[in-house]
Amino acid sequence: MTEPQKAEDLSQTYWIIEPKYTSFEFSVKSFFFFTVKGKFSDFLGNVLIDEGVIQRSSVEVAIKSPSISTGILRRDNHLRSDAFLDVAKHPLISFQSTAVEKGRDRNTLRVTGNLVVKGISKELVLDVEETDYSRSPQGEEVAYFIAQTKINRFDFGVRYGKWLIGRTLKVTIQAQATKKPGQ
Repeated sequence: MTEPQKAEDLSQTYWIIEPKYTSFEFSVKSFFFFTVKGKFSDFLGNVLIDEGVIQRSSVEVAIKSPSISTGILRRDNHLRSDAFLDVAKHPLISFQSTAVEKGRDRNTLRVTGNLVVKGISKELVLDVEETDYSRSPQGEEVAYFIAQTKINRFDFGVRYGKWLIGRTLKVTIQAQATKKPGQ
């Protein structure tokens, strides 16, 4: 991960996503009625927030695809195979924002960007709810966000089990980010 360009003015702040306090979770229908839930546990990310001009904000995340977990080892190994994520050839899933704009109300944002899975890049829109700013017990400034989106797995060449596994994954991200020291 690279650090975004330097904050241009006092309204810009740089935040680092905290993996131990953040979750990247997904769910998909299987066998027409059963819902499979899973998560990714190894990732890095940063956010540049410009309170003055929100359009100058940005988000960048890299997820290590082998960190996928559904709680069933056999299924997880299958998801890591070339039938699904092909983690041997594509060890990273990445997201880089291309636009940040106000959402449907004053506490939401709409983040558009490129999601890369298995080397295939597709535009994705995240609906982000800003939930809170506060301080950690250690005195660090922290921000909390919830983002949601839907992903069509066929868009990324993941067609295995197309009649038994749903096409659409629902994704929920609950993120805690810490303000970079010295800002």
